[in-house]
Amino acid sequence: MKCLIIAAGVGKRLACKGGSKPLTPLLGVPLIERVIRSAAEAGMEAFYVVTGYRRERVNRFLKSLARRSGLKIIPIENDEWDRENGLSVLKAEPFFDGPFALLMSDHLFDPALLSEMAKLDPGPDGIVLAVDRNRNNPLVDMADVTRVQIRDGRIADIGKGLGAFDAFDTGIFLCSPAVFNAISESIETRNDSSLTGGVKCLAEKGKVHAFDIGNRFWIDVDDEKAFKRAEEALLNDLGAKHTDGPVSRYLNRPISRRLSRRLAAYPVTPNQITLASFFLSLMAAVFICIPHYAALAVSGLMAQLASIIDGCDGEIARLKFLKSDFGGWFDAVLDRYADGFLLAGLTWHVFFTQGGFIALFAGTMALIGSYMVSYTADKHDALLQRNMSGRFRIGRDIRVFMIFAGTLLNQPFWTLVAIAALMNGETLRRIHAYGTGR
Repeated sequence: MKCLIIAAGVGKRLACKGGSKPLTPLLGVPLIERVIRSAAEAGMEAFYVVTGYRRERVNRFLKSLARRSGLKIIPIENDEWDRENGLSVLKAEPFFDGPFALLMSDHLFDPALLSEMAKLDPGPDGIVLAVDRNRNNPLVDMADVTRVQIRDGRIADIGKGLGAFDAFDTGIFLCSPAVFNAISESIETRNDSSLTGGVKCLAEKGKVHAFDIGNRFWIDVDDEKAFKRAEEALLNDLGAKHTDGPVSRYLNRPISRRLSRRLAAYPVTPNQITLASFFLSLMAAVFICIPHYAALAVSGLMAQLASIIDGCDGEIARLKFLKSDFGGWFDAVLDRYADGFLLAGLTWHVFFTQGGFIALFAGTMALIGSYMVSYTADKHDALLQRNMSGRFRIGRDIRVFMIFAGTLLNQPFWTLVAIAALMNGETLRRIHAYGTGR
Protein backbone atom coordinates (compact mmCIF):
# COMPACT_ATOMS: atom_id res chain seq x y z
CA MET A 1 0.00 0.00 0.00
CA LYS A 2 1.12 3.54 -0.75
CA CYS A 3 1.39 6.17 1.96
CA LEU A 4 0.95 9.93 1.66
CA ILE A 5 2.52 12.14 4.33
CA ILE A 6 1.87 15.86 4.73
CA ALA A 7 5.06 17.71 5.69
CA ALA A 8 4.71 21.14 4.10
CA GLY A 9 3.87 23.45 7.02
CA VAL A 10 6.04 25.79 9.08
CA GLY A 11 5.32 24.49 12.56
CA LYS A 12 5.82 27.81 14.32
CA ARG A 13 4.94 26.46 17.76
CA LEU A 14 7.82 24.00 17.58
CA ALA A 15 10.31 26.40 16.01
CA CYS A 16 12.35 26.46 19.24
CA LYS A 17 13.35 22.83 18.55
CA GLY A 18 14.58 23.36 14.99
CA GLY A 19 14.23 25.34 11.78
CA SER A 20 12.11 22.71 10.04
CA LYS A 21 9.36 20.87 11.90
CA PRO A 22 9.60 17.57 9.95
CA LEU A 23 13.35 17.50 10.64
CA THR A 24 13.03 18.26 14.36
CA PRO A 25 14.82 15.40 16.15
CA LEU A 26 12.90 13.58 18.86
CA LEU A 27 15.22 11.30 20.85
CA GLY A 28 17.71 11.43 18.03
CA VAL A 29 15.33 10.73 15.14
CA PRO A 30 13.60 13.45 13.04
CA LEU A 31 9.82 13.45 13.27
CA ILE A 32 9.35 12.69 9.58
CA GLU A 33 11.66 9.68 9.84
CA ARG A 34 9.75 8.38 12.86
CA VAL A 35 6.50 8.56 10.91
CA ILE A 36 7.98 6.90 7.81
CA ARG A 37 9.68 4.08 9.71
CA SER A 38 6.58 3.43 11.82
CA ALA A 39 4.50 3.23 8.64
CA ALA A 40 7.08 0.91 7.07
CA GLU A 41 6.80 -1.40 10.10
CA ALA A 42 3.05 -1.37 9.50
CA GLY A 43 3.57 -2.64 5.95
CA MET A 44 3.57 0.54 3.87
CA GLU A 45 5.78 0.10 0.80
CA ALA A 46 5.98 3.46 -1.00
CA PHE A 47 5.98 6.93 0.54
CA TYR A 48 4.93 10.20 -1.06
CA VAL A 49 5.85 13.19 1.10
CA VAL A 50 4.41 16.64 0.36
CA THR A 51 7.03 19.25 1.24
CA GLY A 52 6.83 23.04 1.25
CA TYR A 53 8.51 25.20 3.86
CA ARG A 54 12.29 24.79 3.56
CA ARG A 55 11.64 21.94 1.17
CA GLU A 56 15.24 21.85 -0.10
CA ARG A 57 16.45 20.69 3.32
CA VAL A 58 13.55 18.29 3.77
CA ASN A 59 14.00 16.82 0.28
CA ARG A 60 17.72 16.27 0.87
CA PHE A 61 16.95 14.47 4.08
CA LEU A 62 14.30 12.30 2.41
CA LYS A 63 16.78 11.34 -0.30
CA SER A 64 19.31 10.38 2.36
CA LEU A 65 16.69 8.42 4.30
CA ALA A 66 15.65 6.53 1.17
CA ARG A 67 19.27 5.57 0.57
CA ARG A 68 19.87 4.48 4.18
CA SER A 69 16.61 2.59 4.62
CA GLY A 70 16.05 1.17 1.15
CA LEU A 71 12.52 2.60 1.18
CA LYS A 72 10.87 4.22 -1.82
CA ILE A 73 10.36 7.87 -0.84
CA ILE A 74 9.11 10.43 -3.38
CA PRO A 75 8.88 14.13 -2.45
CA ILE A 76 6.00 16.18 -3.85
CA GLU A 77 6.43 19.95 -3.78
CA ASN A 78 3.70 22.32 -2.64
CA ASP A 79 4.31 25.97 -3.45
CA GLU A 80 1.21 26.93 -1.47
CA TRP A 81 2.57 25.53 1.80
CA ASP A 82 1.51 28.63 3.73
CA ARG A 83 -2.17 27.83 3.11
CA GLU A 84 -4.34 25.05 4.58
CA ASN A 85 -3.23 21.42 4.51
CA GLY A 86 -5.94 20.20 2.14
CA LEU A 87 -3.94 21.78 -0.70
CA SER A 88 -1.00 19.54 0.17
CA VAL A 89 -3.26 16.52 -0.21
CA LEU A 90 -4.48 17.77 -3.60
CA LYS A 91 -0.89 18.10 -4.86
CA ALA A 92 -0.57 14.33 -4.53
CA GLU A 93 -3.70 13.43 -6.52
CA PRO A 94 -1.82 12.35 -9.71
CA PHE A 95 0.08 9.71 -7.74
CA PHE A 96 -2.89 7.77 -6.33
CA ASP A 97 -5.54 5.71 -8.09
CA GLY A 98 -6.40 3.31 -5.26
CA PRO A 99 -6.55 3.11 -1.48
CA PHE A 100 -3.69 4.73 0.43
CA ALA A 101 -2.74 5.71 3.96
CA LEU A 102 -2.68 9.42 4.78
CA LEU A 103 -0.50 10.58 7.66
CA MET A 104 0.77 13.79 9.22
CA SER A 105 4.53 14.32 9.62
CA ASP A 106 4.08 15.37 13.25
CA HIS A 107 1.69 12.63 14.42
CA LEU A 108 3.49 9.67 16.01
CA PHE A 109 1.70 6.33 16.43
CA ASP A 110 1.99 2.65 17.22
CA PRO A 111 2.75 0.77 13.96
CA ALA A 112 0.26 -1.93 15.00
CA LEU A 113 -2.48 0.71 14.78
CA LEU A 114 -1.82 1.39 11.09
CA SER A 115 -1.16 -2.28 10.33
CA GLU A 116 -4.61 -3.28 11.56
CA MET A 117 -6.26 -0.27 9.98
CA ALA A 118 -4.70 -1.09 6.58
CA LYS A 119 -6.70 -4.34 6.48
CA LEU A 120 -9.93 -2.37 6.17
CA ASP A 121 -11.63 -1.30 2.95
CA PRO A 122 -12.55 2.39 2.71
CA GLY A 123 -14.77 1.62 -0.28
CA PRO A 124 -14.51 3.26 -3.70
CA ASP A 125 -15.78 6.63 -2.46
CA GLY A 126 -15.06 6.70 1.27
CA ILE A 127 -12.33 7.00 3.88
CA VAL A 128 -11.55 5.52 7.29
CA LEU A 129 -10.44 7.79 10.12
CA ALA A 130 -8.63 6.41 13.19
CA VAL A 131 -10.29 7.86 16.29
CA ASP A 132 -9.36 7.85 19.96
CA ARG A 133 -12.38 7.40 22.24
CA ASN A 134 -10.32 7.93 25.39
CA ARG A 135 -11.41 11.44 26.26
CA ASN A 136 -9.00 11.46 29.21
CA ASN A 137 -5.91 10.65 27.16
CA PRO A 138 -3.09 12.60 28.87
CA LEU A 139 -1.20 12.90 25.57
CA VAL A 140 -3.98 14.97 23.96
CA ASP A 141 -3.91 18.77 23.90
CA MET A 142 -7.57 19.55 24.55
CA ALA A 143 -7.19 23.14 23.35
CA ASP A 144 -5.95 22.11 19.91
CA VAL A 145 -7.21 18.60 19.13
CA THR A 146 -9.74 18.01 16.36
CA ARG A 147 -12.89 16.37 17.71
CA VAL A 148 -15.38 14.05 16.05
CA GLN A 149 -18.96 12.97 16.56
CA ILE A 150 -19.71 9.33 15.74
CA ARG A 151 -23.04 7.82 14.78
CA ASP A 152 -23.41 4.10 13.97
CA GLY A 153 -19.70 3.66 13.33
CA ARG A 154 -19.45 6.66 11.00
CA ILE A 155 -18.20 10.20 11.48
CA ALA A 156 -21.17 12.55 11.73
CA ASP A 157 -19.23 15.76 12.30
CA ILE A 158 -15.64 16.87 12.74
CA GLY A 159 -13.93 20.06 13.89
CA LYS A 160 -11.88 21.68 16.62
CA GLY A 161 -14.77 23.67 17.98
CA LEU A 162 -17.25 20.85 18.56
CA GLY A 163 -18.92 21.15 21.95
CA ALA A 164 -20.40 17.64 22.03
CA PHE A 165 -18.04 14.98 20.75
CA ASP A 166 -17.33 11.26 21.06
CA ALA A 167 -13.66 10.92 20.17
CA PHE A 168 -10.50 12.61 18.94
CA ASP A 169 -9.21 12.73 15.35
CA THR A 170 -5.75 11.08 15.36
CA GLY A 171 -4.78 12.38 11.92
CA ILE A 172 -4.39 8.83 10.61
CA PHE A 173 -6.50 8.01 7.55
CA LEU A 174 -7.13 5.22 5.09
CA CYS A 175 -8.39 6.93 1.96
CA SER A 176 -9.84 6.22 -1.43
CA PRO A 177 -9.18 8.78 -4.19
CA ALA A 178 -12.59 10.25 -3.27
CA VAL A 179 -10.80 12.38 -0.69
CA PHE A 180 -9.38 14.56 -3.47
CA ASN A 181 -12.83 15.36 -4.86
CA ALA A 182 -14.10 16.02 -1.36
CA ILE A 183 -11.39 18.62 -0.70
CA SER A 184 -12.09 20.28 -4.04
CA GLU A 185 -15.79 20.34 -3.18
CA SER A 186 -15.00 21.92 0.20
CA ILE A 187 -12.98 24.64 -1.52
CA GLU A 188 -15.70 25.39 -4.08
CA THR A 189 -18.73 25.33 -1.78
CA ARG A 190 -17.27 26.54 1.55
CA ASN A 191 -14.00 28.21 0.65
CA ASP A 192 -12.38 25.76 3.06
CA SER A 193 -9.16 24.22 1.75
CA SER A 194 -8.37 22.18 4.84
CA LEU A 195 -8.29 18.39 5.04
CA THR A 196 -10.90 18.62 7.78
CA GLY A 197 -13.18 20.48 5.34
CA GLY A 198 -12.92 17.61 2.87
CA VAL A 199 -13.59 15.05 5.58
CA LYS A 200 -16.63 17.05 6.65
CA CYS A 201 -18.03 16.91 3.11
CA LEU A 202 -17.63 13.13 3.02
CA ALA A 203 -19.04 12.78 6.54
CA GLU A 204 -22.23 14.54 5.51
CA LYS A 205 -22.67 11.83 2.88
CA GLY A 206 -22.02 9.05 5.39
CA LYS A 207 -18.73 8.10 3.73
CA VAL A 208 -16.31 8.41 6.67
CA HIS A 209 -15.94 5.27 8.78
CA ALA A 210 -14.51 5.45 12.29
CA PHE A 211 -11.75 3.07 13.35
CA ASP A 212 -11.41 2.85 17.14
CA ILE A 213 -7.72 2.66 18.08
CA GLY A 214 -8.44 1.40 21.61
CA ASN A 215 -5.48 2.02 23.91
CA ARG A 216 -2.87 2.24 21.20
CA PHE A 217 -0.34 5.06 21.30
CA TRP A 218 -0.57 8.23 19.22
CA ILE A 219 0.37 11.86 19.77
CA ASP A 220 0.30 15.11 17.82
CA VAL A 221 3.73 16.72 18.36
CA ASP A 222 2.60 20.26 17.69
CA ASP A 223 4.37 22.35 20.34
CA GLU A 224 7.07 22.17 22.99
CA LYS A 225 4.76 20.69 25.65
CA ALA A 226 3.61 17.96 23.27
CA PHE A 227 7.25 17.35 22.33
CA LYS A 228 8.10 16.64 25.97
CA ARG A 229 5.04 14.42 26.36
CA ALA A 230 6.10 12.47 23.28
CA GLU A 231 9.60 11.98 24.70
CA GLU A 232 8.21 10.64 27.95
CA ALA A 233 5.74 8.37 26.16
CA LEU A 234 8.43 6.82 23.97
CA LEU A 235 10.74 6.31 26.93
CA ASN A 236 7.96 4.80 29.03
CA ASP A 237 7.29 2.39 26.18
CA LEU A 238 10.76 1.00 26.86
CA GLY A 239 9.40 -0.51 30.07
CA ALA A 240 10.23 -3.96 31.32
CA LYS A 241 9.95 -6.90 28.92
CA HIS A 242 8.32 -10.15 29.95
CA THR A 243 11.83 -11.69 29.98
CA ASP A 244 13.15 -9.14 32.49
CA GLY A 245 13.96 -10.39 35.95
CA PRO A 246 13.30 -8.35 39.08
CA VAL A 247 16.70 -6.62 39.07
CA SER A 248 16.25 -5.54 35.46
CA ARG A 249 12.67 -4.49 36.05
CA TYR A 250 13.09 -2.46 39.23
CA LEU A 251 16.73 -1.34 39.20
CA ASN A 252 18.41 -1.56 35.81
CA ARG A 253 15.58 -0.35 33.56
CA PRO A 254 14.82 2.91 35.40
CA ILE A 255 18.51 3.82 35.16
CA SER A 256 19.12 2.55 31.63
CA ARG A 257 16.14 4.52 30.29
CA ARG A 258 17.70 7.72 31.62
CA LEU A 259 21.00 6.80 29.98
CA SER A 260 19.26 5.95 26.71
CA ARG A 261 17.54 9.32 26.71
CA ARG A 262 20.99 10.96 26.70
CA LEU A 263 22.58 8.49 24.31
CA ALA A 264 19.80 8.95 21.74
CA ALA A 265 21.13 12.43 20.96
CA TYR A 266 24.44 10.97 19.75
CA PRO A 267 25.26 8.82 16.69
CA VAL A 268 25.98 5.75 18.79
CA THR A 269 24.74 2.37 17.56
CA PRO A 270 23.27 -0.48 19.62
CA ASN A 271 26.20 -2.74 18.72
CA GLN A 272 28.66 -0.11 19.99
CA ILE A 273 26.77 -0.03 23.29
CA THR A 274 26.88 -3.84 23.41
CA LEU A 275 30.65 -3.71 22.97
CA ALA A 276 31.01 -1.01 25.64
CA SER A 277 29.05 -3.15 28.11
CA PHE A 278 31.18 -6.18 27.27
CA PHE A 279 34.50 -4.37 27.71
CA LEU A 280 33.30 -2.97 31.03
CA SER A 281 32.49 -6.52 32.14
CA LEU A 282 35.95 -7.61 30.92
CA MET A 283 37.57 -4.88 33.02
CA ALA A 284 35.48 -6.02 35.99
CA ALA A 285 36.77 -9.57 35.46
CA VAL A 286 40.35 -8.28 35.52
CA PHE A 287 39.79 -6.35 38.76
CA ILE A 288 38.00 -9.29 40.36
CA CYS A 289 41.17 -11.39 40.03
CA ILE A 290 43.17 -8.96 42.19
CA PRO A 291 43.38 -10.34 45.77
CA HIS A 292 42.40 -7.13 47.54
CA TYR A 293 39.02 -5.98 48.80
CA ALA A 294 39.18 -2.55 47.10
CA ALA A 295 39.68 -4.18 43.69
CA LEU A 296 36.95 -6.71 44.48
CA ALA A 297 34.47 -3.98 45.36
CA VAL A 298 35.33 -1.97 42.25
CA SER A 299 34.84 -5.07 40.10
CA GLY A 300 31.35 -5.57 41.52
CA LEU A 301 30.38 -1.97 40.80
CA MET A 302 31.73 -2.25 37.26
CA ALA A 303 29.85 -5.51 36.65
CA GLN A 304 26.55 -4.01 37.79
CA LEU A 305 27.13 -0.87 35.71
CA ALA A 306 27.83 -3.07 32.67
CA SER A 307 24.56 -4.91 33.37
CA ILE A 308 22.69 -1.59 33.37
CA ILE A 309 24.37 -0.39 30.18
CA ASP A 310 23.56 -3.75 28.60
CA GLY A 311 19.90 -2.68 28.65
CA CYS A 312 20.64 0.48 26.65
CA ASP A 313 21.52 -1.32 23.42
CA GLY A 314 18.03 -2.70 22.98
CA GLU A 315 16.44 0.55 24.11
CA ILE A 316 18.42 2.61 21.59
CA ALA A 317 17.61 0.04 18.90
CA ARG A 318 13.89 0.53 19.56
CA LEU A 319 14.05 4.31 19.96
CA LYS A 320 16.04 4.83 16.75
CA PHE A 321 14.60 2.02 14.60
CA LEU A 322 17.91 0.13 14.58
CA LYS A 323 16.65 -3.31 15.61
CA SER A 324 18.30 -6.25 13.84
CA ASP A 325 18.51 -10.01 14.27
CA PHE A 326 22.28 -9.75 14.30
CA GLY A 327 22.19 -7.16 17.10
CA GLY A 328 20.13 -9.39 19.36
CA TRP A 329 22.34 -12.40 18.65
CA PHE A 330 25.56 -10.38 19.07
CA ASP A 331 24.35 -9.11 22.45
CA ALA A 332 23.53 -12.64 23.63
CA VAL A 333 26.95 -13.97 22.56
CA LEU A 334 28.90 -11.23 24.34
CA ASP A 335 26.73 -11.67 27.45
CA ARG A 336 27.82 -15.31 27.62
CA TYR A 337 31.48 -14.32 27.25
CA ALA A 338 31.06 -11.66 29.94
CA ASP A 339 29.46 -14.17 32.31
CA GLY A 340 32.28 -16.62 31.71
CA PHE A 341 35.02 -14.07 32.39
CA LEU A 342 33.31 -12.73 35.53
CA LEU A 343 32.74 -16.15 37.09
CA ALA A 344 36.18 -17.41 36.07
CA GLY A 345 37.72 -14.30 37.62
CA LEU A 346 35.72 -14.75 40.81
CA THR A 347 36.79 -18.41 40.98
CA TRP A 348 40.42 -17.40 40.53
CA HIS A 349 40.07 -14.82 43.32
CA VAL A 350 38.63 -17.41 45.73
CA PHE A 351 41.22 -20.03 44.80
CA PHE A 352 44.11 -17.59 45.15
CA THR A 353 42.95 -16.17 48.49
CA GLN A 354 41.46 -19.29 50.10
CA GLY A 355 42.72 -22.20 48.02
CA GLY A 356 41.31 -25.69 48.05
CA PHE A 357 39.33 -27.98 45.78
CA ILE A 358 36.03 -26.60 47.04
CA ALA A 359 36.71 -23.20 45.42
CA LEU A 360 37.28 -24.79 42.01
CA PHE A 361 34.20 -26.98 42.42
CA ALA A 362 31.97 -24.05 43.39
CA GLY A 363 33.28 -21.97 40.49
CA THR A 364 32.78 -24.80 38.01
CA MET A 365 29.21 -25.41 39.16
CA ALA A 366 28.46 -21.67 39.03
CA LEU A 367 29.70 -21.55 35.43
CA ILE A 368 27.75 -24.67 34.42
CA GLY A 369 24.55 -23.47 36.10
CA SER A 370 24.81 -20.03 34.53
CA TYR A 371 25.24 -21.39 31.04
CA MET A 372 22.42 -23.88 31.49
CA VAL A 373 20.06 -21.10 32.60
CA SER A 374 21.01 -19.17 29.47
CA TYR A 375 20.69 -22.29 27.29
CA THR A 376 17.20 -23.07 28.56
CA ALA A 377 16.00 -19.44 28.37
CA ASP A 378 14.22 -19.55 24.99
CA LYS A 379 11.87 -22.44 25.77
CA HIS A 380 11.36 -21.28 29.34
CA ASP A 381 10.52 -17.70 28.30
CA ALA A 382 8.01 -18.96 25.74
CA LEU A 383 6.36 -21.03 28.47
CA LEU A 384 6.53 -18.09 30.87
CA GLN A 385 4.79 -15.78 28.42
CA ARG A 386 2.10 -18.33 27.66
CA ASN A 387 1.30 -19.69 31.12
CA MET A 388 3.10 -17.84 33.88
CA SER A 389 3.45 -14.17 32.93
CA GLY A 390 3.56 -13.02 36.53
CA ARG A 391 6.11 -15.58 37.76
CA PHE A 392 9.46 -14.53 39.25
CA ARG A 393 12.14 -14.92 36.55
CA ILE A 394 15.70 -15.91 37.38
CA GLY A 395 18.29 -14.85 34.82
CA ARG A 396 21.44 -12.91 34.12
CA ASP A 397 20.32 -9.77 35.93
CA ILE A 398 20.09 -11.64 39.26
CA ARG A 399 23.41 -13.41 38.63
CA VAL A 400 25.30 -10.16 38.03
CA PHE A 401 23.58 -8.48 40.96
CA MET A 402 24.70 -11.37 43.21
CA ILE A 403 28.28 -10.75 42.08
CA PHE A 404 27.81 -7.04 42.76
CA ALA A 405 26.40 -7.61 46.26
CA GLY A 406 28.79 -10.43 47.13
CA THR A 407 31.90 -8.48 46.20
CA LEU A 408 30.78 -5.40 48.12
CA LEU A 409 30.20 -7.60 51.17
CA ASN A 410 33.60 -9.26 50.62
CA GLN A 411 32.06 -12.72 50.40
CA PRO A 412 33.42 -14.07 47.07
CA PHE A 413 33.30 -17.75 48.06
CA TRP A 414 29.71 -17.69 49.29
CA THR A 415 28.76 -15.69 46.19
CA LEU A 416 30.02 -18.56 44.03
CA VAL A 417 28.17 -21.09 46.17
CA ALA A 418 24.94 -19.10 46.00
CA ILE A 419 25.17 -18.65 42.22
CA ALA A 420 25.93 -22.35 41.72
CA ALA A 421 22.98 -23.41 43.88
CA LEU A 422 20.50 -20.94 42.43
CA MET A 423 21.39 -21.40 38.75
CA ASN A 424 21.49 -25.18 38.81
CA GLY A 425 18.34 -25.29 40.90
CA GLU A 426 16.59 -23.00 38.40
CA THR A 427 17.71 -25.23 35.52
CA LEU A 428 16.19 -28.30 37.19
CA ARG A 429 12.99 -26.37 37.88
CA ARG A 430 12.78 -25.35 34.22
CA ILE A 431 13.23 -28.93 33.06
CA HIS A 432 10.33 -29.97 35.28
CA ALA A 433 8.19 -27.00 34.18
CA TYR A 434 8.79 -27.65 30.48
CA GLY A 435 8.17 -31.35 30.89
CA THR A 436 4.84 -30.80 32.62
CA GLY A 437 3.85 -27.75 30.54
CA ARG A 438 3.43 -25.54 33.62
